[in-house]
This record gives sequence, structure tokens and C-alpha cells, in this order.
Amino acid sequence: MGIIKSFLNVFRSGRREEDEEHLRAQKERYDTFLQALTEGDLDTRWNAVRSVGDLGEPFIEPLIRGLKDEYWVIRRGSADTLGKIGGPAIELLINALNEPGEDVRQETIRAFLLIGEQSFAPLAAATRHAQPIIRRGAVQALGRMGDPRAVPTMIEVLKDADAGVRREAAVALGRIGDAQAIGPLIESLNDAKEPVRMAAMATLCSLGEPAIEPLIRALIDPNEDVQRRSALALVTIDEPSVEPLIKAIGDANAGIRKGAAEVLGQIGNTKAVPVIIESLNDPDRAVRTEVVKALAAIGVPAIAPLMQVFREGDLLVRTGAMEALWMIGQPSTTPLIMVLKDNQSDVRKRAALLLGEIGDSKAVDHLTSLLTDENVAVRREAFEALEMIKKKRAG
Repeated sequence: MGIIKSFLNVFRSGRREEDEEHLRAQKERYDTFLQALTEGDLDTRWNAVRSVGDLGEPFIEPLIRGLKDEYWVIRRGSADTLGKIGGPAIELLINALNEPGEDVRQETIRAFLLIGEQSFAPLAAATRHAQPIIRRGAVQALGRMGDPRAVPTMIEVLKDADAGVRREAAVALGRIGDAQAIGPLIESLNDAKEPVRMAAMATLCSLGEPAIEPLIRALIDPNEDVQRRSALALVTIDEPSVEPLIKAIGDANAGIRKGAAEVLGQIGNTKAVPVIIESLNDPDRAVRTEVVKALAAIGVPAIAPLMQVFREGDLLVRTGAMEALWMIGQPSTTPLIMVLKDNQSDVRKRAALLLGEIGDSKAVDHLTSLLTDENVAVRREAFEALEMIKKKRAG
């Protein structure tokens, strides 16, 4: 034991008697403390851990043991006292991160936080420790410190061999909140382990606006998992994503336009409806398909502008509007009934077709009145629509 060696050294060196007396008193107090900590009741142990913060290094080892005490108050008191002792306790505290119990690890991290600046470099070094559990604890502690200097280390740790360490690095980057981690975090959306992917996505969401543009670019990542999770992150960020996504609908890259439309549909912000409707004539079929789905997902707020282009748009736009109205379903019935009397026979015909596809019996009387329409194509479409509704009702 270190204290016994100190006594032997004192006796051999012939130090003055008062030094010897001081060391004897310190040893006696050490022994009393150790006995109190290991054999005393709760109050005795609590008083012991609170009383030795000014006595320094000789008491570090028993205080480390106190971090594993069955009572939280002793664990907390040991952490606080180790925090007061400071630098000399750091090495043993890093070793204490090897303890599997989360309650012990959290008190150990508390001690590091109380020690502060002196802990930073040793903890950064410990992220390369041979033991994954120590690496994990060191990453947790650095994340709790929130020091931006740790960001390059955390980015490196995102590639650690241990999934638990990688996950903690993603969480730590969220605590620190530095935008330079966005690119590596997006790469981690393709991590082999789900907890790492989820932690990376949560951190990207917490970073908010700085992450939006990189996430939009990631909508065309070669990896479909990265695409999907980037879209989910943008949906989670919600309102701040809307304007950048609206802008992205005009991007030169069709994949970006398609992804932006999909995400806007999931967010459901009505502010995006006019721009999405404009994209019903996008030159890329896949984009148009996603635009229709987005408008259908937005639902009722999209019906009025869809009805406008249903009546007035060119062929491509009208076709997309019809599909979106059909996907919205019954809420579209009343607006479509209203245009059954439109002065354009083509509008009447298309409205009848859609009402048949939707199958809402509320349209029956209105479609019946079209059976005497002056236009033969309208009469035919009205008849077909009524037959479709009849079959759906019978089914």
C-alpha cells in the first residue's frame, strides 16, 4: 500500500520527528477512514467520504471503491470528493470506467466533470484505450463536458470497432452541437448497427438548420438507407426544412427534386402546395409520381389548387391532378360534383371518371343527371361511373 511505503521512506531518510508524527497521524486517519468506509453504517460511510477531500492522494483508492457502494449517496459523495482531489485521481477514475454498472459509470463521469479541464486530455487519450467499455465511458464524459475541442476525436470514434462506442460518439456530438460533425454523422446513417444509426439521426435532428442542406443532398446518396434516414431526419426537423425543400424542388438533379417532394408530402406543410403543384409537369416521370404522392399526403388543403389545374392545366398537369384527387379519395367528391356542370365537356367527363373511381355514393344523383348530357363521351363516362359505384356498394 502506498501509505506504508511513505512511512518506510520517512524512517529511512531520517526526517525530522514532526514529519514522522504528521505521517503517523495521517496513517491513523487513513486507517480510520478505510474502516469507516468498508465497515461502517450508512451515516458513518457518508461522513467519511465527505471528510477527506483535503487529504488528497492517499485516499483516492478507497474513494474509487466508494463509487461502487450499494448506496447512491455514498457513490455521489465519493464522486464529489474525488472531484475535489482533482488531477491525481484521474488515472484511477479512467480505470474505474471499466465498471459495467451504469450507476457507477455516471458517478465516475461526474467526478471528471468536477475536475474539469485537467480531465480533457486524459479522457481524449482514453478514447483509444484497449478496453471498449473504457473507450465508451471516456466518450460519454467528453460529450457531457461539451467541449468543441473533442469534435475531431468524436468524429474519429464514429469509426470505432465497437458499436456501443460509436453510438456514444454520435450522442456526444449531439451534446457538443458542432456543425463540422454533420458529414460524418450522415455517413453513420449507414452504420451496420441500428442503435448507431438512430443516435446519428437524432443528433442530426438536434443540430437543426445547419444539417438541412447536407441532408437534402443525402437524399441522392448511393445508399438507400442513408436516403431514407436523411428524409426522416428532415421530416423530424419539420418547419425549418420546408423552405430549403421548396427550393430543392427546382434543383437541377431529378433525384433531389423527387426526394424533396417526398419529404414535403410527409411534412404536410400547406405552404409547399403551390410549388409542388407546379412540379406536376416535371420532365422526369419519377419526380411527377412523387409529386402526386406528396399532394395526396397533404390531402384536403391540396384539393382546391388541384381542382384549379384539373380544369385549366395542360394534359400532363391535369393527369397528375386527377391521380392526386383520386388518391385523396372521398374528400374530393364534393369539389368534383361541383364541376359536373362545367361548360367544358372534357372537364365534365374527367370529373365523372374520377367520381366513379372514388366510388362515393354521394355522387350518384349528380352522375345520373349527366346521362342526358349533350356530349356522348360525357354520357358514356357518367354511365361507367354509376356502374363502378354500384359494384363497390354491392361489394
